[in-house]
Amino acid sequence: SMKNRKKIAIAAITASFVLLSSTPAFAGAVNGSGATFAAPLVDACKVDFAKDTGHTVNYTGGGSGKGRTDFAGGLVDFAGSDAPYTSGAPANFVYAPVYAAPIAIMYNLPTVKTPVYLDEATLAQIFAGEITNWNDPSLRTVNDGTVKVPVYKTKKITVKDKNGKKVSKTVPVLDKAGKPKITKYNTVDVNTNLPNLPITVWYRSESSGTSENFAKYLKGANAVKNAGLWPKAQNSTFVNAMPKSVSSLFNFQGASGSAAVAAGAAGKVGSIAYSELSFATDNKLPVAYLKNASGEYAPPSAAGVSAFLGGGTINANGTVSVDYNVKIPGAYSLGITSYGMAYTSGKNAEKQKIVAEWYTYLLDKCPGKYPEKGFSQITGALYTKAKEQIAKIK
Repeated sequence: SMKNRKKIAIAAITASFVLLSSTPAFAGAVNGSGATFAAPLVDACKVDFAKDTGHTVNYTGGGSGKGRTDFAGGLVDFAGSDAPYTSGAPANFVYAPVYAAPIAIMYNLPTVKTPVYLDEATLAQIFAGEITNWNDPSLRTVNDGTVKVPVYKTKKITVKDKNGKKVSKTVPVLDKAGKPKITKYNTVDVNTNLPNLPITVWYRSESSGTSENFAKYLKGANAVKNAGLWPKAQNSTFVNAMPKSVSSLFNFQGASGSAAVAAGAAGKVGSIAYSELSFATDNKLPVAYLKNASGEYAPPSAAGVSAFLGGGTINANGTVSVDYNVKIPGAYSLGITSYGMAYTSGKNAEKQKIVAEWYTYLLDKCPGKYPEKGFSQITGALYTKAKEQIAKIK
């Protein structure tokens, strides 16, 4: 009958609508390059993104400098950079602050079973080639006596792993402003037995946002008391930011990309290096506790980064400015915001839509799914700003 045919037709339309809404309207691919700092989170999370949306994200590292150059040249759909452009930026783009994580100072000292503690002055002297042995008196001084170490409140969350199995993970508890809660301070009696061993310093040889942020820290954190230790402004190439020529230093070793720097340090006893935390974890290297402006020693962690960036200034263009000399309880002072860059106009509409979806996914889903990678869940005012910036991707 006519009535039944109508019912069948409506049922068929409903069924096809259900099918459509559960799979993406189209499956596309976007290409990006840039910061190797962001790679651990990108590599882990793009698999989930593909599963949830059908879209493919291809991301080749190469460093922040390469990302900015590729992006300005229109060679990629998006790029990652740990530092904004100083020149050569394209006309129509936005910075989306979608990643935040610590730059960890990792070291290879198999005989040292307790953590190594570093302040801004000893760190600058090591990376300037002034301190060349692990048993240097100034290093021994920092690693002797009592230190205050913040302990952050955490909670357990349940997330699905790659096979859809539920797993429990530990994440820091953040307040509405995005700041971590400090439950207590441990007073640690430090007596680290540092060996008589030459230091091998590993640095990034290519244009790197991690290098730029690290050099910025060495200058800024020492500016008040020890400006002479690191007088130069930051530079995206580490050797150009150093106080003296690297060619005069026998114990310095360059490598391209965070993975290579960390692997180099893992391969040579006595090494020290800087990179995103998960490269230290992957290479089973311990990480140093770093003195903050409040005089506390904090390990590199998502919570410590959230505390530090909470004291920063969010600029109109989506970048974040920080002050290393502001006293922020629980801060890990080598915390950085890393930026996703995207075009605001003149590009393929479908690809632009995928880029906006990808950045939203990175912001909302990824740090909580993979807390072991050490990235902070962005919340509070910075989260609001990131969403505003993503909305400009047209």
